[in-house]
Amino acid sequence: MQNFRARVFLLISCFSLAGLITGCSTVKSVIPGMGSDSPPGVAAGEKLHLKITPEEAIAILQEVAPQNGWQVASTGDQFDLQGSRGKYFRLETEKFLGGAKSMSGVFFSEPSGAYVLVGKHNTGLPEELTGPFLAAVEARTKTAGEP
Repeated sequence: MQNFRARVFLLISCFSLAGLITGCSTVKSVIPGMGSDSPPGVAAGEKLHLKITPEEAIAILQEVAPQNGWQVASTGDQFDLQGSRGKYFRLETEKFLGGAKSMSGVFFSEPSGAYVLVGKHNTGLPEELTGPFLAAVEARTKTAGEP
């Protein structure tokens, strides 16, 4: 009777161990940026660093937005307690599903140029505009003679 119990215990242990080994070998990495789980483009919440001034970024945005279904509703200077921080923008679009949508953000000044946050809901540069916007920025910097 003891020999039978030992064999059943050993058999169950072997099946459990085999299931654990095969089950865990197919788990993908959950560390962001590791492996192939990261998306190819820029994701919401990331900073886009640009080698242009905030004023140039606003001008490019005013060119690119209408070509992609967005309208620049307003622009202006962004200030805080230390002074000017950059240029503010507000974009609007009319979606077939969901109706009107508006997003606002700031092209912040930094020593190397400007940066903007990519947004998903109400704030930042819309994700669907990042590709065309970056292409226009790259084209503008290449024509200006920067590397």
